[in-house]
Amino acid sequence: MIRSTYLVTRRDYLGYVSAWGFWLGLLFTPVILGIFILAPTFAQNSQPTRYFTVIEQGDAFTAALREHLSDGEAELARAMVDPIAILDDSPSEKLEAFDDAIEAGASVSEAFEQAGGNPGLLPRQDFVEIPPPVSDSAELAPYLLGEKLVDTEEGPQVLFAAFLVNDETGEIEYWSENLQARTLISAAQQAENDLQLDRALASVNVSREVLSQARSAQRDVKQQRVRVGADADAETEVTQTDRAPFAVSIMMAFSLWFLIFSVINYLLMGTIEERSNKIFDSLLTSVKLPHLLAGKLLAVLLLSLTLVAFWSIGTGLIGFFMRDAITDDVAKALGSLLTAAANPALFIPATISFVLGYLMYGSLFLALGSLCDTIQEAQTLMTPLFVTLMAPLAMLAFAIQDAESALIEFMAWVPVFTPFLLILRMPTEPPLWEVLSQLGLMALTTYVILQLATRVYRAGAVHGAGVNDVWAFFGKLVPGKKSAA
Repeated sequence: MIRSTYLVTRRDYLGYVSAWGFWLGLLFTPVILGIFILAPTFAQNSQPTRYFTVIEQGDAFTAALREHLSDGEAELARAMVDPIAILDDSPSEKLEAFDDAIEAGASVSEAFEQAGGNPGLLPRQDFVEIPPPVSDSAELAPYLLGEKLVDTEEGPQVLFAAFLVNDETGEIEYWSENLQARTLISAAQQAENDLQLDRALASVNVSREVLSQARSAQRDVKQQRVRVGADADAETEVTQTDRAPFAVSIMMAFSLWFLIFSVINYLLMGTIEERSNKIFDSLLTSVKLPHLLAGKLLAVLLLSLTLVAFWSIGTGLIGFFMRDAITDDVAKALGSLLTAAANPALFIPATISFVLGYLMYGSLFLALGSLCDTIQEAQTLMTPLFVTLMAPLAMLAFAIQDAESALIEFMAWVPVFTPFLLILRMPTEPPLWEVLSQLGLMALTTYVILQLATRVYRAGAVHGAGVNDVWAFFGKLVPGKKSAA
């Protein structure tokens, strides 16, 4: 048994890793993920600077809009100065230097440089105000249509938008030929809200500074937790180390989903190819069916471990060569994550969940592939499985807010969801009996699915059953319906 399973495993594994498509996917998957993550930033930085103007009798709205746009740029730069401190809401010398420079009247780029940042890394301005080229709305049309250009520091440019403020009627008109981009009009609406707030405060002799002082004087709500068995003087405030297990559990659950979703397709495609090419007949003459199934499942399992090893080694090498560029705060955060990931209370259930989840879904896809001669036939049967696989991904959103949600606790008892949701719940320290019960139920379900998949695989690979036979079988289960002869 061991030798025949090994031979099937070696044959399939070498067949997968020797294909160019595997290595291309291996190398380009991180690139594609990075593109999806950074695409919004690239899109924002790649768009041209847009020029707008404000036609107003006074300058109240214009000043409010300028202040709002400037505050937005300052907040973005502030987040880039020290993102770890922003996320943890912790004190930072860099942030203090940036805030002091802004209060002293420095520009955003100057404050960013004084805080230790490179001004060249700041995104360029999306919108730049220019003096009104005309004083009447009737004369704006040629500029908005591009028939006439406005003078800017970068030379003649098309006027993107114009605001017309009529203090007598109280109306603000926004003119632009771009009907989809609403960033500027949203900024104008917020600026108008701030302007009216200032006027309301001024009517009762209260300035905006009073509100700022009130906000500055507000007390922080520090999250605490009980340290069981710790000394009376032990620190009880929740730290980054305390939050690390929750972040790691979400990353592990997503990684498990991604690995199963990506490598399990190899089982389906390989089985369909072998069925259509009549390779099953030659394989089953030298290998027993259970050994064949075990070898195929083990081969793709080794393939997934190859992916994990490749990405882990690659990440480690990148971190090693960039160690001098990693700040102490980032290094501390990474250390907390690695420590949490190595915790047996999280690592062991995650490993068991991965193996059982892979066997569960892998055997289902093997069974489906044995019934299909083409991809088109497989698509009719794969849809329910893909929908089932998408459900745990949606649960990640709930886990980010509350991993102890009643919905997650309930769904974790559903065996097809347990591999993913059990990992999400481990940082909440569920009772041991509950963890063991869910693992046992998942193991039992995996065993039953493996037995059923073996029967289906035998029907498809040995006896030539197909998709129509599956529909005929379910048709017999419908009362009063007879299957076609």
